[in-house]
Amino acid sequence: MMRGLYNGVSGIKTQSFGMDVWANNISNINNVGFKASTPEYKSILYQTMYSAGNKPTTDQVGLGAVKQATALDMSNGSYQNTDNNFDVAIQGDGFFGVLDRYGKTYYTRAGNFDIDAAGNLVDTFGNFVLGTINELSAVTPSQSALNTFGGSGQSAQNAYTISKVDSLNLGSESAQSAIKLPSFLYLASEPTTLVNFRGNLDSTVKTQIEKSELSKDTYTQSVDEDVKTISISGALELSNSRTGYKKNDSVTVKIADASGKFSEFTTQLDKNGKWSLENQDIKYLDLDTISTEVSIFSSKEVANTQQFSTQAYGENGAINLITINLEKQVPQTSNQTLWNATATMTDKNGNVLNSSQGIMTFGPQGTLVSNTLTSVGGVKLNFLGSSDSSVYDGLISTANSDKNISITKNGYEEGVLKRYQMNDNGDILAIFDNTRMFPVAKLALYHFQNDQGLAKMGDNIYSATANSGEAFFYKDKAGDVIYGSRISSNMLEMSNVDLGSALTEIIVTQKAYDASSKSITTSDEMLQTAIQMKS
Repeated sequence: MMRGLYNGVSGIKTQSFGMDVWANNISNINNVGFKASTPEYKSILYQTMYSAGNKPTTDQVGLGAVKQATALDMSNGSYQNTDNNFDVAIQGDGFFGVLDRYGKTYYTRAGNFDIDAAGNLVDTFGNFVLGTINELSAVTPSQSALNTFGGSGQSAQNAYTISKVDSLNLGSESAQSAIKLPSFLYLASEPTTLVNFRGNLDSTVKTQIEKSELSKDTYTQSVDEDVKTISISGALELSNSRTGYKKNDSVTVKIADASGKFSEFTTQLDKNGKWSLENQDIKYLDLDTISTEVSIFSSKEVANTQQFSTQAYGENGAINLITINLEKQVPQTSNQTLWNATATMTDKNGNVLNSSQGIMTFGPQGTLVSNTLTSVGGVKLNFLGSSDSSVYDGLISTANSDKNISITKNGYEEGVLKRYQMNDNGDILAIFDNTRMFPVAKLALYHFQNDQGLAKMGDNIYSATANSGEAFFYKDKAGDVIYGSRISSNMLEMSNVDLGSALTEIIVTQKAYDASSKSITTSDEMLQTAIQMKS
């Protein structure tokens, strides 16, 4: 019975411990990045009444329970979108690294970061966020950049520029440092050296009715002076070409005298290319001074034209304009399509700086097979697309009214930092007012052999222990550092506490606590009964 008393006491102690853990989980249910804990217990000792061998089973009496551990639930919590540019969430395993003011490193799942007054990226408790920083160099901005920034004050004098890379690679675990973001970043202009064009030149055949005068050797005429009439006829060679004469082309004959009076007659070419006008009345004209003019109105192909332009940046930051003018050659003499091309570079005032000409030849399928217009003003013009021979993504010429031309180029005008923005690669991007962006820093993402061995330190941070092992980075087969998880920007990971489960565990813990207290009171009553039996 004495064992029953002590077992009840140990039960109350262990269930009190469990209640503390579950209550702590619930109190942190809205805490960003919080990980729930689960109380674990173990038996203390067992008193053996009979050992195995004397009976088929051993006779043992337990001497109570005691708290064993608080296991961490490292499953992902729910995710919430935010408007803060520096909010990030880890979807998977891993921890952000933070450095306190004493230089000690801790780890956290809470990605609600921001910039302090000194430009440091910090968590909500002022700890410095760790990562790899791009190369920063002091620079003297142009006067226009200073004006854009707001003057030449102290902040403007601490201007920096960054290395122009597309992405950053994390170094070793020990090479990570506190991320500091300058308030004034300046990006010098970079001249344009290459412009790429892709799209369609509309090669649809365009025609218009044109008037041409026939030479006198193509027709004959006779005048009957008695009745004052004229007869005239001729023949032309018909052709299937776009520029040749065709059946039903209109022929106009104008008979005029010296006084300016005239008569005009019209006919058409027949299927053999012949035309004639018989006994046409010209009695109002002076037959001694008449002259004849014969014209034909036929459909002729006209040259297609197309124009597109783009800005190009000069060595000194000047913004120039490159204009491409194209005119299709007509008539085409083969199954290829040829365009005369002219490239002109002008300054902001419209003054011509440079000009060059060439010919573009497109094959039967519409792809560009040759081009002699390759550059203008030192800027390379690429109409052929990428160097991948298996894919053609350059300029084409087809009978399609779609004339959209996509133009890409290198180079840019000078820029001043507009804002910082996180991306889903863990990069902190500097976005400039010239639309360019480059990474300034990359967040470090740490992993542990045993996440359960981490020690909670409060303030949503963990400390490495002998049980967790040292923090390390994941690496691929090539030895390059990888995250192993997804980083989501403008998002926070919320607590992973399941309120329904936690409330259920509280009820179970309460009932276990009540039962343990009941075992104490019952054992006490039994002892009282035993004592009374003596009297």
